[in-house]
Order: sequence, then structure tokens, then C-alpha cells
Amino acid sequence: MRIATALLAAATSAALVAIAGAQSTPNAVVRVIARDSTLMPVAGAEVTVVQGLHDVVARGKTDQLGRATMSVSVKDSTDFDITLRKIGYPRGDRFFSVGPHDTANVTVVVGPPRTNQLDAVKVTAERPASRFMSYHLDADEIESADRPSMDNGWEVVKQLRPVMLESRGGCGTGAQEIWVNGERIRLPLHPTGMAAARARVGVPPGARFSYAPVSVLSDIAPEHIEEITYRDCFDHSMAVVGTQNAIFVVLKPGVVYQENVGSFVVDSTQKTSARP
Repeated sequence: MRIATALLAAATSAALVAIAGAQSTPNAVVRVIARDSTLMPVAGAEVTVVQGLHDVVARGKTDQLGRATMSVSVKDSTDFDITLRKIGYPRGDRFFSVGPHDTANVTVVVGPPRTNQLDAVKVTAERPASRFMSYHLDADEIESADRPSMDNGWEVVKQLRPVMLESRGGCGTGAQEIWVNGERIRLPLHPTGMAAARARVGVPPGARFSYAPVSVLSDIAPEHIEEITYRDCFDHSMAVVGTQNAIFVVLKPGVVYQENVGSFVVDSTQKTSARP
């Protein structure tokens, strides 16, 4: 009888500890307002809260006023990306930070609805080789690539768009310049040691690049990238020094780049705390 009582007490204690552990994981509330660039609400849009590149921690849908409220588990102050998708609208992103027991109020602004938009088509076949040869790369393709080693912007370019390092049409110059959010980064620190050695692993035989794109892209997180575009030696569309043989990186809203530091979230969202 005593043994049975002891076992029951132990089981009850373990259950209470498990419940207490589950309850001790604090949550944060994320309130989203979705608008287009004309300030009209975006209703019925799919909203996801993502940590890192692939870890979806919450999903929701905007109401008629473009609002959605979600809860996420947060152990300490953490960076998240809110992604907004709706047929007929361009994708929207917004990075923000939130801590335990806080409420983050995040506004996501997308472009106006497109006209004559067809319904989404689910593609099951492999991408044609021409996509691999493109001079452009966006957040959707970066996220869809299941490559654990792709942990920085240089690996993104090297693995998904190696043609940016070779050029087409006989340029033979590859990537010599790097721009981030419209700013030319001219003199970053040289990569050294293992970082320099890793940068050359897996590059195509005809790759040509200077140290600047390697240094800058290696300090940018893949999940922070909205799009990457390359302009080769034949591209005269921008009459500015340093815009040929150049990689242009656009970061998602809420993210900035600082030379020799890297990309990071600058939180401008409104937050309130439920703690006394």
C-alpha cells in the first residue's frame, strides 16, 4: 500500500512539474495591421510569423480591417519576421523584436493590388535551368531552398546564383562591387582564416570576385534578404560609378546593415508589457 501511495505521489509530482514547465514558457502577443501603399487594409491575407529562415511559429489571417492577432512562445527578446501573402498582392515582410509577456504592434505595408492577376498555380516540376542562370534572386526562392549550409548571403549567392560570380556574354569580371540598401560598401574588412577559406569552397571554376562582396555578404543573414540583383559589365542602366559588375542587396523592412558588423533588426514597432 505504501509503495502504491509513493508511486502515485511521484507520478503526481512529475505531472505537476511538467505542467509548471509548460506554463513557465512565456508568450508574447503579436498584433498585425496589413495595408497596401494606398493605406487600404489588406483583408483575408495569410500571415506567418517566422524565426530564422524556415521555423514558422505562428499563422493567422487578416480580418476585414486588415488586422490579425497571434501568440508566440518567447524565452527572451527574439527577432521574428512577419510575412504577408495574398493573391493579387506582392509579398510583404517586416522584421521586429519582442520579449516575454510583451505585445508587439506591427504594421506591414505591401504594394497596391495587381490588375488581371491569375489564380496561383502550384508548380510540382523542377525549376528550369534558366532560373539558375538568372541575375535576380528573391526571398521566396531563398526560403524554399533546403540547404543547411546556406547560413549567410555569400552562401546564398554561391549556391543559388553562381552565375553572378561568372557573368554571361564574356564579361570575365564577375562580382567586384557590392551595394546594400542603395549604399555602396567600398572598404569592408578582408575575410581571414577559415572564413576566407570557406568562401572559395564550391565556387564555379570561372568565378571572379573581389573581397568586398565576400566580406559584406558573409555578414548578412539569409532570412534578412528581400532580394539580390546582379548587374554585369554590359549593364549601363545606372550612370553611377561602381554599378557594373556589382551585386545589389535589398534587406527586408526592419533590417539594416552596418559595415563590418552585419545585418541586424532595428526594432521600431510599438510594444507594451503585461508585466507589472
